[in-house]
Amino acid sequence: MRASRLLPTAAVPARPAALLTAALLTAALLVASGPAAAPARAAEAGGARPLAASDGYRVAGTCRTWSSVAGDYRVLCSGGGGARSYADLLQGSAPPTCWLLPAGSTDLTPKTWAVPFADGPATPLPAPTANPTANPTANPTADPTAGPTPVPTGTPTGVPAPTPAPVPAPVPPPVPTPTTAPAQEFTKVCLDPPPLPGSLLPGWGTGFTTATVVLSPDDPDRLRFWWELTPGQRAYADRVEQRASIDRGALVTSPSTSPRIGQTIAFSVGDAQARTIGVGATRMRAVLESLTVDTGEGGSPPVTCTGGGIRLEAGATRRTGPDICSSTYRRTSGGHSYDAPDTFEVTATERWRIEVSVDAGLTWTAERVVTLPVTTGLRVTEVQTLVVPLRPATPAP
Repeated sequence: MRASRLLPTAAVPARPAALLTAALLTAALLVASGPAAAPARAAEAGGARPLAASDGYRVAGTCRTWSSVAGDYRVLCSGGGGARSYADLLQGSAPPTCWLLPAGSTDLTPKTWAVPFADGPATPLPAPTANPTANPTANPTADPTAGPTPVPTGTPTGVPAPTPAPVPAPVPPPVPTPTTAPAQEFTKVCLDPPPLPGSLLPGWGTGFTTATVVLSPDDPDRLRFWWELTPGQRAYADRVEQRASIDRGALVTSPSTSPRIGQTIAFSVGDAQARTIGVGATRMRAVLESLTVDTGEGGSPPVTCTGGGIRLEAGATRRTGPDICSSTYRRTSGGHSYDAPDTFEVTATERWRIEVSVDAGLTWTAERVVTLPVTTGLRVTEVQTLVVPLRPATPAP
């Protein structure tokens, strides 16, 4: 068996019909596939690693978390937070920036919709492939079985025969004008600010801006409608955000709200609280680590306890411990004025740890630590002395 030999391309003569068929097939494939998806931007910066501690950002899957020194924290997720990354969510498409909706739409990222153009955009009518054949103007009389009619031979007269007049070329019929849908109002929706340059990450604090535009749905330069976006692009724009703030509570003293000199009291913020928020497997919470209190007396060291401290009940025998911010005043508050005459200014500092979980709360990682001040006024009075008059002695009989 002889091995077959490949001929170089230049050695194979190109046939016009084959070239025309290949060109038509290529054009059909391009039209069927539609516009190529824009290439995805660079991979997300940071991945699941925390960004700089000063900005309080973290990226986990398709969620972003944020916290501030004021004790606010948020979690923002695209597509329900179920994808492994923004690149996995978009599947090679570019993040959406703007899209169109029917005029007056209030749901800017609808889950269901009715396409107002069920038949699709208007398309040009096909041009005729051949000139129409003219109808005959006379009835045929020739016998179809008869032979060809001989051409008469002219009699030479010595005079040249006249030159026949040129036959005008046939005029092709005009190509029908494509029909175009009339211009109408639509709602233009945009992400503001748009996704972060050089990454697939949505900008923090991104919201929606809307505007009314007038255009034809057949305009080739228009934005895409919401239903024309890819499923990943719609999921990217369909975002869920939850927010929470630390409630630092009020600083109180116990067992007395107006203690006396030498009385042991405890400071606490038992009503301080912060709720857990989350989308998908991403969670955020704030944990009160400790409480430090400056009693305002002057010369007395601050006291610190774990958590927000605990209250002392009247007659309690345990008045000190790691969870008790206890103190004893040695002077009255006379001459001091904070929020009322004769009151000490007592300042407490709450230390909170904001944490993030990416496994539905199984494990937690600290995102930032914030300190929040709580201030109150406290009146300290003198020890009350009960003076009992002595009964005069009764003279002996």
